[in-house]
Amino acid sequence: AFLNVEFGRLGHPIVDPGLVVDTLALARRKHPMGPNSLDALCRRYGIDNARRTKHGALLDSELLAEVYIELIGGKQAALILD
Repeated sequence: AFLNVEFGRLGHPIVDPGLVVDTLALARRKHPMGPNSLDALCRRYGIDNARRTKHGALLDSELLAEVYIELIGGKQAALILD
């Protein structure tokens, strides 16, 4: 919803909601008692966010990618074939 509001404001076409993942909604479903800020989710999942001294889109997206992996079940063990 947030993206489409901004895209609409800028005159860009809206994005099909089926093509994006709302990580905040996902976090709220998984952790309904919160908090679900990016910093809180990093703490919950043991993701190092020490470089995050202020909001920065690139770093935030990298951290959110790590959080997303945890939200959907975590990293899978590597398959080792001998």
